[in-house]
Amino acid sequence: MNTLLILGPLGAILVGLLSIGIWRLKRQVEIRYFAFGGLTWFAVFFSKLIVDSVVTPELDVWATTTYGSIGTLITLGIYAGLRTGALQGSFTYLMFSRSDLRKMSLDEATAFGIGFGAFEAVFLVISSLVQFMSFIVNPSLLNGLTPTQRQAIEAQLNLPTWIIPATIIERVFTLFVHTFAALLVFISVTRRKLVFFFGAFFYLSLLDALVPYFQGTINLNEPVSIYAAEVWVVILGVIALAGTYLARKNLRMHQQQKLSKTKKV
Repeated sequence: MNTLLILGPLGAILVGLLSIGIWRLKRQVEIRYFAFGGLTWFAVFFSKLIVDSVVTPELDVWATTTYGSIGTLITLGIYAGLRTGALQGSFTYLMFSRSDLRKMSLDEATAFGIGFGAFEAVFLVISSLVQFMSFIVNPSLLNGLTPTQRQAIEAQLNLPTWIIPATIIERVFTLFVHTFAALLVFISVTRRKLVFFFGAFFYLSLLDALVPYFQGTINLNEPVSIYAAEVWVVILGVIALAGTYLARKNLRMHQQQKLSKTKKV
């Protein structure tokens, strides 16, 4: 058992907590704005579970019989991307447009996006962290599993140490993506321009579009395979950093224009 693997989920949780802590201290944003982002993540997460339980099995069977293995990966990729873009974009839009959140400041809107990504970073790894700690404290739990289950769990518990940074890298850059997407939707609501919403929809779709492909091709025993998959997330995250800068600049200029018009009136 590779006990160092516990650093992966712990690192992901630290990414979430630090992102909230740093932005809160730097910009003096109330914690509730991060929490609103987290609540939106929960809504999106459970909606995905419901939709996937209904759509994915049927879609998988249909695509396999119609297009074969490669066609199935493409079909599932398109579905996964559109599902994420539609659900996350729509829930975020509703949160902004149907509440006082549409009156948030620039820093508060950024906090919402950080909260969304931070909650994802924390809660996606909690179950694996609890499971890992359970087997570390009481290895005899493995004896109660079926041979197939035991083989699968032991494979996870004995993964190489180099996989740890991949988990942390993915959480950092995915958080950037969620922050940028939230700002795009916020601009769409405050400026009443749907083009920004569709920009967020398209961008979020790119995040999950390659997930089925990577799930079907990644070899957990080959570092190149793991980190090649992370390249896509890093690219989107770097774009998100630049996009966040431009989105904040756009919002700042818009808010200043509104303020100057108000003063003139």
